[in-house]
Amino acid sequence: MSNPLISTARGALLLALMPLPVLAQDAQQSAAGSSQTIISNPDDYRPDDQFTIPVFGRDLIIGGEYEIRAEQRGNYALSDTDNDREKYRQKLELEFRYDISSQVKALLETKLISSADHRADQRSHLDTLERGESWLDISRPLGGKSTLGLRIGRQNFAEEREWWWDEDLDAVRLYYASPRLSLELGLAEELGGKATNQPLPEDKRDIQRVLAHLSWEYSKGHKLELFGLYHDDRSSTPEAGDQLAADKEDESDARLVWYGIRVRGKDKIKDLGKIRYWVDLGAVKGKEDLLDFDDISTGRIEVTDAIQRDVKGNAIDIGLTLKSKLPGQPSFTLGFAQGSGDSNPADNTDRAFRQTGLDDNNGKFNGVDSFRYYGELLRPQLSNIRISTASLGYPLLRDSSIEILYHRYHQVEASDQLSSRLRISPDGRNTFLGDEIDIVLGLEEWKKLELELVGSVFRAGDAFGDREGDLSYFINLKLNYNF
Repeated sequence: MSNPLISTARGALLLALMPLPVLAQDAQQSAAGSSQTIISNPDDYRPDDQFTIPVFGRDLIIGGEYEIRAEQRGNYALSDTDNDREKYRQKLELEFRYDISSQVKALLETKLISSADHRADQRSHLDTLERGESWLDISRPLGGKSTLGLRIGRQNFAEEREWWWDEDLDAVRLYYASPRLSLELGLAEELGGKATNQPLPEDKRDIQRVLAHLSWEYSKGHKLELFGLYHDDRSSTPEAGDQLAADKEDESDARLVWYGIRVRGKDKIKDLGKIRYWVDLGAVKGKEDLLDFDDISTGRIEVTDAIQRDVKGNAIDIGLTLKSKLPGQPSFTLGFAQGSGDSNPADNTDRAFRQTGLDDNNGKFNGVDSFRYYGELLRPQLSNIRISTASLGYPLLRDSSIEILYHRYHQVEASDQLSSRLRISPDGRNTFLGDEIDIVLGLEEWKKLELELVGSVFRAGDAFGDREGDLSYFINLKLNYNF
């Protein structure tokens, strides 16, 4: 077994040498504005001195980011065999922004991705060209001084904690913003696959979504948010005995509604410091058709079973961060999250919560870097699981930080199903899944460069039977250059 630190460093170097063209650009100082420009996703910042080309009297702005990522996964199968995995990726993201008029803006984004996957028994390499955001934005389409806007095309839907969504979707979105109130409503349906060499998977076809988000700052520093998502899978649902091509396999067709509320804010407590808090409550309801398939010949499958069930689940996620006045200004965070489980899988109602499928569970506590707050290694979906989190964070230098997190995982109902990154299933008899420790180091001392290093260790609980106490590890190094 290779040393993970050495392998990760070696992988980063090899990745940098993998053939991927880099855009040559002349940095030009832009006219004005803040030191950084937010593109669309809250985590995407671009410097002001971007490359510009005059087009019809207006500037075409060309920017983007170059990212290198090296990752090592160790013993994700909790087995005695060598199941380590190394993944390397580099991404060049180009953005072309143009103001057609004072009210009409356009963005075109493309991504060139080169990735390598090394395992004990195989190695693979893949180059893809992906379509990114490509939209037309019309502010004040009704004229006057309204803050109403309309965005059409492929666009990013993101919210601060990414608990509900963070995804690029083909959509039409209407939005309204004022100093204390914002509202957005989107209608989305995927028009094709993300990559030019990868068609849209069958289980993502013909899905219409309606997304709604309202945010109200009811008091200075305190917000109330409402979320809603309607998911309607309009693809045809075969019946038991039907035969079809293997690439048409789609195990679930669902018509679901997610809805929920979030309260979050920040305040000061005398002699203690500053606090940030959040409370997320969510529920999902609807109906789902589940299908089982068997292979009958090369390229052909048959539906062996088809059932319909109701879906009724709920979830909660609460937390508090204290930025203390102690020496070094450490931050302390406590969090708790739970997604309901299904105590009777044999009936026709699934009471386990499930997230929207557009979520990332990625956010910040009080540091400079975003991370997977349910665990960088396990990365579970909030379904039939209870997660307790404690964290200690320290600011470093001028614009850097380190976060040390502890997570403890239990199933709500004992089950042999777990949506995570592990390659082993629980035994279905015990509920304690295990513990995880994460260390997240973020360095952002430079104008255009960001560096992130993550290390994680997971210790299996008794839900994994005789593998209780076995360790898995994860190391990730990411370098991001914005231009």
